[in-house]
Amino acid sequence: ERGEVHIGIRHDQGVNPWFESFALPSDDVLAACARTLRLGRDGIIDIVSLASHPLLLLDSGYSVRRLFNAACRVADVEPNILLESRAPHTLLALAEVGQGVAIIPSLQRTDRYKLQIVRVMHRRKPIQERVAIQWDKRRPLPSYAESFCDALVDYMHEVLPITHPTERKLH
Repeated sequence: ERGEVHIGIRHDQGVNPWFESFALPSDDVLAACARTLRLGRDGIIDIVSLASHPLLLLDSGYSVRRLFNAACRVADVEPNILLESRAPHTLLALAEVGQGVAIIPSLQRTDRYKLQIVRVMHRRKPIQERVAIQWDKRRPLPSYAESFCDALVDYMHEVLPITHPTERKLH
């Protein structure tokens, strides 16, 4: 609003009369756990079924946590919170060794861990948040910023979600 930056990347907060937005791929809520735990079915779990597991959650400063809390309220479930942390990698390491189920965003890298990943749903709909590039529409966007936006969109469509639900192998 003060004109100090040309563009911002953030979770889309909806309509703002001052900003123009361009949608990016969504940020999904995922559950990560030890591969030995059979969590959900076909790469998904409903939040009602998930809530009773010992949960490893990021603290309330993370948007994925606020989104998860809101989904629990909508589903009318009380999550079984084992641990909260500001360090996503701590939660992933604990989940890998079977200490609980980590709730993470799909933008979180998990390739260093041996985990089962499932998408968290509510009433068969993914729990997700829109991500957008935003800029002040009262100011012209410089050509380098337009080029950056185009390159970012192409890149994100190529690599996202960084973390995919685990595919089950049929025997």
